[in-house]
Amino acid sequence: MYHGILQIGVGFHHWRRANYHGATVLLEEGIERLRPFAPTCQRVDVARLIAEATAARERLLALGPSRMSDYDIANAPRVHFVR
Repeated sequence: MYHGILQIGVGFHHWRRANYHGATVLLEEGIERLRPFAPTCQRVDVARLIAEATAARERLLALGPSRMSDYDIANAPRVHFVR
């Protein structure tokens, strides 16, 4: 699970640095690595993180490499905990 969370974070690091290939690949790998842990694991809302990261990746794919900066990185998914 932690590996998946880190890959999503690194995917956004690549996004911020305008590395389209690195961002798309790492987001997809992170999402796939998290799937076995959904819906929750160790109080982490994995399902929500998957949904938010998937939506962001779809947005990235729609923007393409030339418009990556049109996404406000402040909207990047965050890890949320369940009670």
